[in-house]
Amino acid sequence: MKINNYFLNLLHFIKTNKNKLLLFLFFFYVLILTIIPYNDSNNIKKNNKLDFPELVDRGYLNAIVEHNSMSFFVHNGRLMGLQYDLLNYISKRWNLKINQIVVNDLSEALSLVAFDTIDILTSEITILPNRYPCLEFSIPLYKTKMVLVLYDSANPSSKIKNFSELNIESLQNKSIAVPSRSIFINYLNKLKDSLKINFSIMELSEEPESILDSVMNKKIYATVMDEKILIVNTPLLHNTSSYYLPYPSFDIGWAFSCHQPILRDSINQLLLYLKKNGILNFLLNKYQKPIYINQGNQLTAHSKRTKKLTPYDKILKKYGKEYGIDWRLVAALIYNESKFNVNAISSKGAFGIIQIMPETADIYGITAQSSIDEQIKVSFKILDNYKITLKQFFKNEKDLYKAMIASYNLGLGHILDAINLAIKYDGEIYNWEQVSKWLLNKAQKKYYSDPIVRNGYCNGRLTVYFVNIVFDTYENYVQLI
Repeated sequence: MKINNYFLNLLHFIKTNKNKLLLFLFFFYVLILTIIPYNDSNNIKKNNKLDFPELVDRGYLNAIVEHNSMSFFVHNGRLMGLQYDLLNYISKRWNLKINQIVVNDLSEALSLVAFDTIDILTSEITILPNRYPCLEFSIPLYKTKMVLVLYDSANPSSKIKNFSELNIESLQNKSIAVPSRSIFINYLNKLKDSLKINFSIMELSEEPESILDSVMNKKIYATVMDEKILIVNTPLLHNTSSYYLPYPSFDIGWAFSCHQPILRDSINQLLLYLKKNGILNFLLNKYQKPIYINQGNQLTAHSKRTKKLTPYDKILKKYGKEYGIDWRLVAALIYNESKFNVNAISSKGAFGIIQIMPETADIYGITAQSSIDEQIKVSFKILDNYKITLKQFFKNEKDLYKAMIASYNLGLGHILDAINLAIKYDGEIYNWEQVSKWLLNKAQKKYYSDPIVRNGYCNGRLTVYFVNIVFDTYENYVQLI
């Protein structure tokens, strides 16, 4: 009965004080808005970016590279390219590891560098104010022009002609494909308006050379691309004609997040140094040339065009399949052992493309005169034997591969010693990094004289370094092929 009276009194109060109650609620709402900050997650991106001092302390940079015929590619096993070489200068200057990540979708790349985990975007990107939210640029690396490339089987030419030579009507009701979010879109719209001609613009999540291939194969009628990239591809051009668009040259550079001004300024200082001392010009002359390299009477191309890492991919793939080991890992190992020099002989007597020691060669029945096929097969056999022994200790393939490479370089015995030390002192095996720590500890008497160590003293520093450089090469190979 008392509860019913309470609710009746409450209803009476609300009816008689309705206006006052609404006013109170309004001011309470305003107060809440004042106290709680506005945060629209769709419009405001959280900034978790580290600037340069923190990045140096962290020890590495994440950089986007584009797999194309000028910036980043593999030739005969060797990683090369304009942006690859420039990033190496950064690595050496500040003793930083550079994680080079291939992203060929420009739209995705811009978002990653502006707001996410990427520190530098090194793809050939046009420097334009306000091009993308929170994006800032390096100094210009070079200038280039826009070129319209058309499918043309009747009068093909690798020469880039003036726009005045183009039959404008050939564009009527055609499609011109360009990478998504590229600046070419704006200029093509201007061109359409000025010519009073109708053509469509297709935005593709592909990089320029892939689109160029589609033009040459008549899958797409036309594209627009950077003059420098087109020149690099000159020897491959067929069924195309090319025309400079009637617009000025524009600057190409790198991009950074607006949240990393110290990184941007530090990199710019290094780029200015390289420019002033002629190093940048040397690299531009080196890489802004046709992709084919003359070797005697044979023309060989690099990974972007041949889809090959080495001259021996066929052999590597054959034995990779037979032994269940990624052929690109063995390619990376051989590159770092001999640079694919079949006549290589080390100061310690290791010989051939796989740099095998004479005593090991005797065990596997090969000599310096053995064929490349036989030598590569032996490298897989050796790694497979290590894999059989080591796979019980490592939970994932990455750690297992690193332990196999270490065994190839130093010998299985020392790696097993490090594993036994890790088990004794840590209780179990977690990963290769843990084992490598104990490999380094084998240089200390306390550990190399431990009863569980069977192979004595070992300075594993060079082996740990070798594993790192082989695996860096391997991971780059995996991205490219």
